[in-house]
Amino acid sequence: MHGSSSLRMFVSMAFLLTFFADALAQPPQQPVAVIVAPVVQREVSAGQTFVGAVVPPRRSIIGSAVDGRVAELFVDAGDPVGPPELDEDGKKRGQPIAQLLTDTISIEIASARAEVLLRRHELSELEAGSRPEEIAQAKARLGAAQALKDFTKKRFDRTKLLFDQANSASLDELEQALSASLAADQNQIAAKATADLVIAGPRKEHIEQARAKLAIATEDWKHLESQKAKYTLRARFEGFVVAKHTEVGAWVSRGDPVAEVIELDPIEIDVTVPEAFIAHVRIRADAQIRVDAVPDQAFTGKVARVVPEADLRSRTFPVKIRLSNPKTEGGHLLKSGMLARVTLAVGPPIKALLVPKDSLVLGGSQPSLMVVTMNPETKQETVRPVPVQLGITDGSLIQVTGNLASTDKVVVIGNERVRPGQPIVAKPQ
Repeated sequence: MHGSSSLRMFVSMAFLLTFFADALAQPPQQPVAVIVAPVVQREVSAGQTFVGAVVPPRRSIIGSAVDGRVAELFVDAGDPVGPPELDEDGKKRGQPIAQLLTDTISIEIASARAEVLLRRHELSELEAGSRPEEIAQAKARLGAAQALKDFTKKRFDRTKLLFDQANSASLDELEQALSASLAADQNQIAAKATADLVIAGPRKEHIEQARAKLAIATEDWKHLESQKAKYTLRARFEGFVVAKHTEVGAWVSRGDPVAEVIELDPIEIDVTVPEAFIAHVRIRADAQIRVDAVPDQAFTGKVARVVPEADLRSRTFPVKIRLSNPKTEGGHLLKSGMLARVTLAVGPPIKALLVPKDSLVLGGSQPSLMVVTMNPETKQETVRPVPVQLGITDGSLIQVTGNLASTDKVVVIGNERVRPGQPIVAKPQ
C-alpha cells in the first residue's frame, strides 16, 4: 500500500516537471500591432428602446389590367425580382411576372398596322402631286379640245357666210354649225380646267384630310399596342415575390391579383413611440437597431418619417426607421416581419461614454470591447474583453454601458484577431 502511494507521487511529480519544462520551452507570445482609440465622454440625448418590426418600404399586389387567360407564370413565392430596365424606346420596363394570351389582340394589331400603311400611302400619293404622264395627258386633251374648237369655229364662219351671201346654206346647217362651235368652246374650257387641276395637284385640304386619317389610324394602332403591353404583367421595383395568386391556364379578370412583391433593400423598421417621447424624435436622427433573429450584429439606421397621427387607444405614433439591408448568400439578412429593438434619442442630454462603432466585437451573444490594459508582471500592454450594452449613436460613435472608464482606450482595428491577455503594440487612430 505504501509502495503504491509512493509510485503515484513519483508519477505526479514527473508530470509536473514535464509540464513546467514544456511551458518554459515555449516561446513567449509575440505582440500584435493594433489601432486604438480613446473612450469619449460627453453629453448625448438620453436613449430609449422601443420594440418594432422589420417591414418592407414598398409592397405591391400586381393585378391584371385586362381580362385574359394566364399563358405563362414566370415567378413563384420567394423568387427575387430584378430591377426595371430600359427598353429600346428608352422606357423603364420591370421584370415580367406573368403573360396572358394575346392571340386576339395580335390580330387586331395586324389589322391596325395595315390600315396605317394604307393611309400613309394615300397621303404620300397626294403629297407627290400629279405624275408627269398625267400632266402630259391633260395637256394633250386640252390641245385636242382647242383644235376642235378652232375647226368648229371656222366651219361655223363658212356656213354663216354661205347663208348670208349666196343663200346656199340652209338655216338648219347654220344652226348645226353654231351648236358644234359652242360645244367645242365648252369642251375646250373643260379640258383647260382639267389640265389646270392636274398641273396644280391635289388641294391642300385633301392633303390635310389624308394626314388626319393617317393620324387617327396611327393612334388606333398605338392604343392596341398599349393594350397588348397590359397582357404582360410586370413588377415595378426590385424585390421578392411573397405570394402567388394564380396558376398557368387560369382565367383572370381585370383587377384580379396575380402576385405580391415587396422591397427589401433598403428596409424599414416600424416602431411606435409614446406621445411622451415623440417630441424629441428628429427626422434623419441615428437609430441603433438590434434584431433578435440576428443577435451577433448591430445595425444603424436613420429616422425616415414620423407619422403625425397617434393611435387613439395607445397614444403612440408610428415612426419609420430606414437602413440598408446587408445581402448574404441566402438573400437579404433582414426579412419582413422580424422583431426589432430600436434605440432612439428621446430625452434630455446626459453624460455618456462613447466608442467608435468599429471597436465593437459582435461575434458573441452580447457586444463587447477589447480594452487596453497593462500587464503588471510583464509591464506590457495587453487587452481584456469588456461586455457592453449599446445605446444611441452619435455619428461614427455609439454609446456603451459597461465596466469602462473615460480614461480607457479600446482597440479599433485588430480587435477581432487579438486574444485576451495577448501582448499588443498600440498605435493611435
